[in-house]
Amino acid sequence: TMVSTVKALKDLNINYLTVHISSGIAALRAVKKVSGFTKVVGVTTLTSLNNKDLKLIGYNKSVKNLVIHQAKLAKRAALDALVCSPYEVKAVRKIFKKEIITPGVQIGKKNYDQKRSMEARKVKSDWLVIGRAITARGNIKKNIQNLAKVLR
Repeated sequence: TMVSTVKALKDLNINYLTVHISSGIAALRAVKKVSGFTKVVGVTTLTSLNNKDLKLIGYNKSVKNLVIHQAKLAKRAALDALVCSPYEVKAVRKIFKKEIITPGVQIGKKNYDQKRSMEARKVKSDWLVIGRAITARGNIKKNIQNLAKVLR
């Protein structure tokens, strides 16, 4: 299914395409093989989950250990980039040497429904994903300007 989707999207000249690392090494390699110029980005454990949540859905590893394991799979599959929370960036960077994209990034301390989020100025990632911290509080343009000040 993933390979068929990538093939169907080729005419759109997409720069980045996300896939869940939990789909397995064979699926990841197959997508990478047909991706062409599109960068394949592996998504690790969602920032809305913590250790308690993982246990409830059947995982025995801690979030950190699971994300490290997922980073190793992404490396083995030769993915182009990886998505992980701010808390795993340092550990992932030791394994995965390509682009790291980090969601769960906040302006200030409000984290909405994310359990593994962090203030933008503390995140050491290649790309930051910031959504509601910009769009949900007042003037979007002003929020972006405030973010730029924080990141300087």
